[in-house]
Amino acid sequence: MRICKAFRFRAYPTIEQIATLGRWIGALRFLWNLALSQWQIGQARAREDRRYPSAFDQINQLTALRAELPWLAEVPRNVCAQLLVTLNLAWQRCFKGFAERPNWKRKGKDFVNFCEPHPKMWRLNGDILTFPKLGNVRLVVHRPLEGTAKTCTLSRDGDQWFVSIVCEIEIPDPQPRLEPKVAIDRGIVNLAATSDGALIPGPQRLKASLKKLARQQRKLARKQKGSKNQAKQETRVMKVHRTIRRQRHHDLHVLSSRYAKSHGVIVMEDLNVAGMIRGNSSRGISDSGWGTLQRFCQYKLDWTGGLLQLVPAAYSSQECSQCGHVDAKSRRSQAVFCCTKCGHTDHADINAAKVLLRRANYAALPVEGMLLEGSLRSRKVKKGLRVPRRSTSPKPQPFG
Repeated sequence: MRICKAFRFRAYPTIEQIATLGRWIGALRFLWNLALSQWQIGQARAREDRRYPSAFDQINQLTALRAELPWLAEVPRNVCAQLLVTLNLAWQRCFKGFAERPNWKRKGKDFVNFCEPHPKMWRLNGDILTFPKLGNVRLVVHRPLEGTAKTCTLSRDGDQWFVSIVCEIEIPDPQPRLEPKVAIDRGIVNLAATSDGALIPGPQRLKASLKKLARQQRKLARKQKGSKNQAKQETRVMKVHRTIRRQRHHDLHVLSSRYAKSHGVIVMEDLNVAGMIRGNSSRGISDSGWGTLQRFCQYKLDWTGGLLQLVPAAYSSQECSQCGHVDAKSRRSQAVFCCTKCGHTDHADINAAKVLLRRANYAALPVEGMLLEGSLRSRKVKKGLRVPRRSTSPKPQPFG
């Protein structure tokens, strides 16, 4: 079984290299917006006359465009081509209903990554990374690479730079595991409640840092627009957001690893998290990281031979786990559940987790080929998105 694993290292480019990367960001932002305009021209036509450029067509136009714009030619060609491939995949996800339409890249707001997809074009020697047209960049390699290195990506996180190296690793096929089974009910006050009676309190990292974040944002609002002090204050605000995000991801990694290693099947509600975030509880749901927890459990179970089973979420907080009676009055408060029919009393979140486990037991669970039909479901979706090598539609208008 082959898996792709990313190794992320802190990078320390020199002042000259940071200036070069800043110019590359502006050039790639221009290329993204220019290529996006071609797609939007096709989108604006009548449905029967719509023609879209493929990544193959747009990459072929890069030679003439880079000859006309020397500051774009400063960026490695493979990095420019990979950006066009990323845009093509973003539109494919939009057409298939997996995501919204790609947006414009705004100066100072939206950053792009520098991905070198060909492993022969870059080299990692100890703690020195040699990147095309950038030179040697010092890294903090805190763990060795595994498998075969494929792609190398330079990314910016506030005032810090990171290098992500994706490696292809060959591992033994994991044995399918169906036991033990646990259901996890995600919440805001309690990050997770399990069917075996465990309650994991929600750290609520954003709520704990709201005062600090609000203070930094007020300072930012008082800075003169376009000044250097405003840029410095934007970095301070970004650092607060970065700290919150890293704390949240640490909590979710610890929780998901614990249950992915100790259980064969994890049951969760099939929730439209993106739609719920647009509602009134957006801050609490985003702070808890419901969708991130599901993704972390998904890929970790893939590696260990487990399965993430999603069950319907309707009325799970109002249903009794003992008799199955559904009544909104049974949930007396945020924490107390008392069935109006049989009198069963339990913590409301734990009762909901037991209801999810009960629903999962009634659902059909694949046994043969479980890893292909169950846990790798999300991987199937990504596999269906392919960049066309050649376009069957008329050749699009050249850049500019």
